[in-house]
Amino acid sequence: MSAAPISHISQELVDKIIDDLAGSVEGIRFYRSLCLSRCSLVCKSFLPRSQYHIYRRIKIESEGDFMHEFTIKRCQGLCRILTQTPRIATYVRELHLDIQPDDKIGLHETPSFMRAINQICQAHHPLDKLTLGGFRRSQLRDPQGFLDAFTRPFISPFITSLYIQVIRNAPIRMIQECVNLSDLTLTAVDLECDSRPNPSRQYVPRPRLRSLTYRLSHGAIEKLIGKGFTYHPIHLSILRALTIYTDEIEDIMCAQSIIRATNSLEELYLKSEGNKSFPPDYTRKHMSLEGHINLKKTNLRILHANVIFGPSVDERLSGITSILKTVPAVNVLQSFHLSVYVGFAANVGPEGLLDANWKSIAEQIRKIASGKTLAFHILFHFLDNENTSTNESRQKRRMEIAHSLCVNQLHRLVGELLRILDPPITLSTDINILYHDASDTY
Repeated sequence: MSAAPISHISQELVDKIIDDLAGSVEGIRFYRSLCLSRCSLVCKSFLPRSQYHIYRRIKIESEGDFMHEFTIKRCQGLCRILTQTPRIATYVRELHLDIQPDDKIGLHETPSFMRAINQICQAHHPLDKLTLGGFRRSQLRDPQGFLDAFTRPFISPFITSLYIQVIRNAPIRMIQECVNLSDLTLTAVDLECDSRPNPSRQYVPRPRLRSLTYRLSHGAIEKLIGKGFTYHPIHLSILRALTIYTDEIEDIMCAQSIIRATNSLEELYLKSEGNKSFPPDYTRKHMSLEGHINLKKTNLRILHANVIFGPSVDERLSGITSILKTVPAVNVLQSFHLSVYVGFAANVGPEGLLDANWKSIAEQIRKIASGKTLAFHILFHFLDNENTSTNESRQKRRMEIAHSLCVNQLHRLVGELLRILDPPITLSTDINILYHDASDTY
């Protein structure tokens, strides 16, 4: 019996196939675009759902002063697509504006860009998310003009998610006036506070954040939580999830002010930049969490923490231990995830995992479990700085040996912890081994 032609497949199944494909290549920008573009050519029934995923996110890169004509051409091309196929405007949910350091002409001063945005925002569904900035540190050429011409009419009334990265002078009112904003991420950002209020509205409700993530942005965070102001530009009273990158002491010290400003925090993630193939030099940048975060008045359900095993044995687990000591005995904590990075800040082998005061951690876990079932997860990252062989078979063999050593050390640790912890505690383990060629530089 011959298979049915692909054109006979139900539209629901076609959409499911394309959705699964888009999900499998999420985060792989070029490959995702290539896969979905080819998928749209399979047959007529594949086109609408493929276009939905292709145009769900639109990225527009400003090219600076000398290449601005390419920005204009891209925006003109987008206008043509939206004019020829108006339904595509209803697919656009996220907009990413990549601002270049040498911009002399702002996107809000580019007519073709403003036409495209107007076409999108006149569609049935307004935008949900804006990402502003790229990989290079830059600034808006005209923050007030950008605020007046672009964010106030097209962004502020609608978006629920805002991600600003490596922008030195984003207007604080751009955040303050996003009345439906619930998710905010700041990376290497500072905020400009002298932008003029919206003349069309005497009062603008402040956004009530449910999720906040920040890294290298302590100055911006201090402004947002009201330091130096007679008011707070944002509400933190219903904040549920807080993610802090702990690679800078100033970011760590901002955390307690945020925690004090909310009674609803349920998820806390203390991250580092260590989960990379080429991490920063933690012998220089490693920071201790000790004494900076108090969780006494929170209602945490989930706590994630990264621990970099630094050169000093004394500081390896003391920071996270000091945080756990502040969790009250009666609590609602359901899961504690601990990612341990060995070899990132000191050149040690897998045996370095055991070279820390795990007994103190176990005692605190037993306390916060307080008779209930607590899921405790350990994720072991090992950076092999001595795997320098250029011979592929030797390199593979060393990786296999290192993996085996990591497994043995982790099993030894789990055995020690189980002897200390009460039976109701669920202890699950996972292993992630990262390798780094020592000839590469950080």
